Amino acid sequence: MAGVSLRHLHKSYGKNGPLVVKDVNLDIEDGEFMVFVGPSGCGKSTTLRMVAGLERVSQGEIYIGDELVNNVPPKKRDIAMVFQNYALYPNMSVFENMAFGLRLRKTEKHLIDTSVKQNARTLEIEHLLERKPRQLSGGQRQRVALGRAIVRHPKVFLMDEPLSNLDARLRVQMRTEIVELHRRLETTMIYVTHDQTEAMTMGTRICIMKDGVIQQVGAPEDVYMRPANMFVANFIGSPPINFIEGRLLPGKDGGLVFDTARFRLPISPEKSKTLLAQGYLEKTVVLGIRAEYVHREEDVPGLAPPTDAPIRGDVHFSELVGADRFIHVKVGDDKLVMRAAAYDRMPDGTKVTLALNPKFMLFFNRDTQQVIA
Repeated sequence: MAGVSLRHLHKSYGKNGPLVVKDVNLDIEDGEFMVFVGPSGCGKSTTLRMVAGLERVSQGEIYIGDELVNNVPPKKRDIAMVFQNYALYPNMSVFENMAFGLRLRKTEKHLIDTSVKQNARTLEIEHLLERKPRQLSGGQRQRVALGRAIVRHPKVFLMDEPLSNLDARLRVQMRTEIVELHRRLETTMIYVTHDQTEAMTMGTRICIMKDGVIQQVGAPEDVYMRPANMFVANFIGSPPINFIEGRLLPGKDGGLVFDTARFRLPISPEKSKTLLAQGYLEKTVVLGIRAEYVHREEDVPGLAPPTDAPIRGDVHFSELVGADRFIHVKVGDDKLVMRAAAYDRMPDGTKVTLALNPKFMLFFNRDTQQVIA
């Protein structure tokens, strides 16, 4: 097992081509499950392929353990990769696919047999060892791909969107199985996905990328509750965070209020102190708040201090999402989404007065889009 370190990593295609990965610096601990997440084209798969040796590094250094591997060929990096398309040999049986890497290493036949059967049992595919890939379901093929990687006992597992070809139910099942596998093996895993739900449920830490640049690295709950900027706040979480623009004006007792053309919100003393200390009095900022901290005022009496301009709006529409219902409320030109229980039906056009939990309000600089600490 080994950790992975990326030092000032850059990647461009062609001599004067644009950078698709820009100055990536990251330490992945030995035994950690790191998930790279971001929209298509953000550089996450390219970064993974550079770690694997499938893409040349334009600038910077990659270490696996203490070894600089920039010029080490993929087969000598002691890594195993699981791809989106499984990459199984169609003419080989499941057993032969899983044993292929060990045979290349000239491992003794009885050790190959023991290792393949033991790992097949762990992955619950022991009964499939004689079948060919075309005789397997998508989930079974992905288990075979995982098994082929596991039997080699590599220092690092690299997984590039391995579940994207599976249906929704099977993706959930395989997510759980991969996490349990990581716990058993205690081997470093680097996992790439565009699905923020996968990232939040699987990773020890997650690395959010945009346009080739790391936006934030942290534990899932830290990234969700304390996003570094508006992109992270909006990308992580479902439904997306609510954003509203407004000015910070003097309030009572030396505090601040968040003022828009339609409503006013008192800001907690702690947040007021921070905003004042950083010179945001009379400035326009962006308020961010997640749907679970938006409530009907009558449901949480006393949550929001009284104001001369409460948040009044009309229900625009609602989405039923399993046990939750996302209620979209129009407040003038702004829209706020609140999370409610599935049974909490609010017909379109229902007039509501909203309360926002002041403890969970986030404020962002309108120009830089960075969070105001």
